[in-house]
Amino acid sequence: MNILLSNDDGYKAAGLRILEEVLAREGHEIYVSAPDSEQSGKSHSMTIRGHVAVTEYAPRHFHVSGTPADCIIYSHRCSLFPVAFDVVISGINHGYNLSTDIIYSGTCAAARQAAFYGMKAIAISAEERDNEKLFIETASFLARHLDAFLDDIPAGTFMNINVPSSFSGGYELGGIGDIVYNDSVAVRSTDGARRILEIDSAELEYRPSRTEFRADHEICRSGLASVSVIETLPAISESMRHFTI
Repeated sequence: MNILLSNDDGYKAAGLRILEEVLAREGHEIYVSAPDSEQSGKSHSMTIRGHVAVTEYAPRHFHVSGTPADCIIYSHRCSLFPVAFDVVISGINHGYNLSTDIIYSGTCAAARQAAFYGMKAIAISAEERDNEKLFIETASFLARHLDAFLDDIPAGTFMNINVPSSFSGGYELGGIGDIVYNDSVAVRSTDGARRILEIDSAELEYRPSRTEFRADHEICRSGLASVSVIETLPAISESMRHFTI
């Protein structure tokens, strides 16, 4: 397969490197378009004013001075690569992208942008940020199941996979749960009317999925990988379909 890799941790990230190594050993042709610096939490932001620098740092490998969504936009619209991709894979992210965190995730945004363009897309994340052994297990898991996963991604969706540090090797189809951050914000300093604020701590509250599937965070806590298929656009309720201004 021709596979485009991206992420939000930057082109030097271990998760991206290990994913490429594992997939290349399986005989896949790998291309990379990834941010030139850390872009975690940038969600689906994109550069709409000013320029974006795209640098080829190795054959078929580019880093982009923009967001994860930019990496897909500029790769696709500018035809950086002379091939059509069978799948775009974003990751392996250093840390989970579970439940409502997919809203903030740059990893998921790269996959979502690829899905907007009609490409098969997968976002994949591992629980521990600096665990190369877990990255290898995660990449190998994806490589084993890649063909089957691609068959399970309908048009207008992308797949979101999360692998726990206690990974047993299995997986379960999961619904999107809720993670509520009960943040505590501290005032670090004041200077006249100006205040410097910082999130001091956050107590997480995990809530179940609102679908018939077990929540993704519950699945990961059981030692399985969670696999969720996510619509790129939210469903429109019947009442909103008929709403006019």
